[in-house]
Amino acid sequence: MRRRVRFSRIVVYAILIVGSAAMAFPMLFGLLSSFCNLEDFYANPWFPIPRRLYLENYTMLFAPKFLSSLPIWLWIGNTLIRVIWYTLIPGTIAVLAGYVFARLQFRGRDVAFMYLLSSMMLPGIVFWIPTYVMMARWPGLGGNDWSGQGGIGMVNSWWALLVPGWVNVYQIFLLRQTYYSIPIDFEEAARVDGAGTLTCLWVVYLPMLKPVLTVVVIFQFVALWNDYQWPLIVSSGNKNIWTLALGFQRIALQGAAYKGYPPGTAYIDYPFSFTMAVVATIPVVLLYLFLQSYFVEGVQGFALKG
Repeated sequence: MRRRVRFSRIVVYAILIVGSAAMAFPMLFGLLSSFCNLEDFYANPWFPIPRRLYLENYTMLFAPKFLSSLPIWLWIGNTLIRVIWYTLIPGTIAVLAGYVFARLQFRGRDVAFMYLLSSMMLPGIVFWIPTYVMMARWPGLGGNDWSGQGGIGMVNSWWALLVPGWVNVYQIFLLRQTYYSIPIDFEEAARVDGAGTLTCLWVVYLPMLKPVLTVVVIFQFVALWNDYQWPLIVSSGNKNIWTLALGFQRIALQGAAYKGYPPGTAYIDYPFSFTMAVVATIPVVLLYLFLQSYFVEGVQGFALKG
């Protein structure tokens, strides 16, 4: 019996080690590539090993000459604005809507919730074209008349980056299920003491929702920090509102030229591209490390002691 247990543990640990190595390989590949020059990278393209720490990729990315034409800090600021906006607004709506669908009793509640869930059955790309048309034909904005003609509407403005997506159905579903897992006795005890609905939400539920809200914040941060397609569609014509992903894509082809390589040396400077990827990943990693205890608890679920 002991031999079987030991052998099974060896197999489990071996699978975990192999799986962890496979998942860590892309991160290690990108990190090592960011410290290579073109010669070192193409010498071992399957697993680049720099002969020395080539820091020019990082120094060039934040050099004054480079930043004067490519405002990376502006792109970071624009991205953070969207992250904060879409964390607070949809998160607040999800907390309130989750409570409504979990605790309040009214006619048509389940039908309305199923209608919201049905929107998750369609991929997000299906909504891009109608949303873009709605943004471009918005009455009275961007040179449009009140019939939505003659201009560009919300396109190439902050409106297009901040207006769509206030209701996140997945977050509402997650919060609703979490409310169901919390005994209603806590709320009833608070109401006996004279607490209203908003007081119950703020004093009773929000402390218990902290692990789930942490999961929501991390998922939302990662999604918006890496969001490329929608900013490309609605803001590519206005450099002042570019996000980090869009801005980095625009400079991915310019690394070799800025380093002084002759034209045709490399269509894409992969070491420089991996440097941008490492820089863009740092905030996400720091956020996870800061909130990892709540994140693990929110993913695994949590127990309430009575």
